[in-house]
Amino acid sequence: MMILAILTGVVIYMVSGMIYYTILGNKWVTNLNITPNQPNYGLLSLVTLMTTIFLYGVLRVTGAESFLDGGLIGGGIGCIVALSYAKDFIFGLGTNSKSALTIYVIAVGYHIIALTTIGIVMMFFI
Repeated sequence: MMILAILTGVVIYMVSGMIYYTILGNKWVTNLNITPNQPNYGLLSLVTLMTTIFLYGVLRVTGAESFLDGGLIGGGIGCIVALSYAKDFIFGLGTNSKSALTIYVIAVGYHIIALTTIGIVMMFFI
């Protein structure tokens, strides 16, 4: 069940990203004043897999027992990601953008939503 939970989490993470950024269109690109390059899908897949394995491990170690537990833990990890992004923005990550706050909200919103959802769905497997 562990492998199925992790693979499901990876798929949710990637599909939710496609949906999230399709809904937002190119707002983040416009605000950053960049021309996006083709991402390195191998590295993207590896980081997604590692993040999902980490979330699964935290759910197991904490003894999460309900969908609420899964959502809170996933959302909590999403908030930790948001704090990491905040530090980067404080040190100038969004300096050249039209709206650093907009870029920040777009970036962290995806991770909070995705990790909360993955935490809930993984509870089907735990």
